[in-house]
Amino acid sequence: MNTDIRHRRFVPRKACTRCSSQKRRCDKVLPNCGNCSRLRQQCQYELPEESPLSPASSSPTGSAIAPPQVLTPTRLKDSIVSRLGSSTPEDIVSIYSRAIEPWFPVVSITKLRSPPLATWEEAPLDIVCLCLLIKLISTNPPSSSENNTDASDFQSLYLYTKTTLASTEALGVNSVLVVQCRVLVTLFEVSHGLYPAAYISIGATVRAMEALQIYPDTDVSPPGSGHDRVKQEEMESTWCGIQVLERYVAIESRPYQPLAGLRTESRHSLTKPTMCMTEWRRTSQTGLMSTVARFPEASYLLDKVHTALNSPTAEQAFNIEEITLTVQTLSNLQTILLDETGDGIPLYTVGLTFSNTALLLAFESGSKMPPTASSIENVNQIATESLISMLSSITSAVEPFTAGTQLNFDLLPPFTLFLVYKAASMVTERLLIDSDSAEENLKRLRVLRGFLQVVGKRWLGCKRYLDLLDEDTTPRILKAIKQA
Repeated sequence: MNTDIRHRRFVPRKACTRCSSQKRRCDKVLPNCGNCSRLRQQCQYELPEESPLSPASSSPTGSAIAPPQVLTPTRLKDSIVSRLGSSTPEDIVSIYSRAIEPWFPVVSITKLRSPPLATWEEAPLDIVCLCLLIKLISTNPPSSSENNTDASDFQSLYLYTKTTLASTEALGVNSVLVVQCRVLVTLFEVSHGLYPAAYISIGATVRAMEALQIYPDTDVSPPGSGHDRVKQEEMESTWCGIQVLERYVAIESRPYQPLAGLRTESRHSLTKPTMCMTEWRRTSQTGLMSTVARFPEASYLLDKVHTALNSPTAEQAFNIEEITLTVQTLSNLQTILLDETGDGIPLYTVGLTFSNTALLLAFESGSKMPPTASSIENVNQIATESLISMLSSITSAVEPFTAGTQLNFDLLPPFTLFLVYKAASMVTERLLIDSDSAEENLKRLRVLRGFLQVVGKRWLGCKRYLDLLDEDTTPRILKAIKQA
C-alpha cells in the first residue's frame, strides 16, 4: 500500500537509473518506464534527498513515508533563491535597470537597493519574489522550437513563478512588491502572447492591489521601511502599471472594457499626481514619477478611443466629435513625445507606441464610415488619407530593423508588437480592396511581417500575431510574400 502511495504522489524529475546509466531517453512512466518494460527489467528511480517522499530516517525498513513539509515563508524564499542560481541581488537590479525599466518603469530601483543587499539571506520574501519575476521577463525564449530542453526550461520558469505567487497568496503574504510581481507576470504573458492567461492575471492583480487597502494586516512591508512620500510613489507607479496593462489587454480582448473603467473614481485621487501632467509639473516631481508619467497618459487616450469605438452612444455626431477631439489631443501628445525623444529611436518610446496605436484604430474606424451628406461628410476621406500616411510611417520606422540594422531588444517595448500587427492587418485588408496600390501595399506587408519575425526571437507574442495574419491572408498573397 505504501508503494502505491509512493507511485501516485512521486513525479520523477530524472530518468530511471537504468536509462540514465545507458544514456537512453526515458519516458519517466511509473511504475516502469517504457524501456524497462520492453526489456522486462526492474525499473528504479532515485528519490530527491530532500523530497518529503523519502523514507523517514527513523524507519530502518524505509517503508514509512515522511509527511510533506509545511509551507512557510522561509521555505518559499529558500526555494526561490535556489531558482535564482548564481545571480546576486545586484545582478538582478542591473538586469532590471537595463532591460525593463527603460520601457516599463514601475519598480523603484531605489527600493530594490534599500538597504543594499550583499546576499539573499538578507532579503525579505517579497524582494526575492520580485527578483525572480525580473529574471523571468529578462529570459529570452528558446531560439528554436526543436530545442526541447530550452523550451522546457523556459516554460518551467514561468510555471514556477505562477506557483510562487499562488503560494504567497496561500500564506496570506501581500505587499506592494508582491503586487508588482503580479504586474510583471502579467507583462510576461502579454509579451509572449499567453492568452487568456494575461486576461485572468490582470484581474487577479487588481484584486491583490485592492486587498492592501481592505486587508492592511496582510501587508508584509516592514514598518518604517520608507517615507510616506516614497510609499505613496510606489502605490502610484504600481496602479499606473496595472492600468496600462489593463487597457492593453482590453484592446487585445475587444470589445470588453478594462476593470479600470469600473473603478476610475476610487483610483483618481491616488493616481492624479502621476496621470495628470499639469499636477506633475505643479508639484515639480522627479525620480520615478517623472519617468512613469508619460506612458499612462498615452494609454488613457488609447482607452478613450477604444471605449468610443466599442461602446458608442446613440448619437453618431457626438461619437465622431468625441473621437475627433481625442485624435487632436493624441496628435499634440505625439508632437511632445517626439520632441522629448530627441535623437533617440521613437520605436523605443512606449508613449509613442500607445499614441500611434490609438490613432491607427481611430483612422481605421473613420475610413470605414460611409460618407454622408452632412457636416461630417469629409470624415471618411480625411481618415483614409491619415490612415495611409500612418501605415507608411510605421513601415518606415520598422524597416531599418528588417534590413540588417541592429535592434536593441532590451529597449524595445513588447507593446510595439500589437501596433505592427494592426498595421500589417490593415495593409492586408487594403491589398484586397485597393488594386491600384497593390505593389506598394505588398512591399509594406513584407516589411511589417519581417519585423514581427525578427522580434519573435525576443517576444513570442509575434508568432501569435503572424498566425493571426496568416488566417486573414489569401494563399495568393502569402505566395507573393514568400516569393519576395
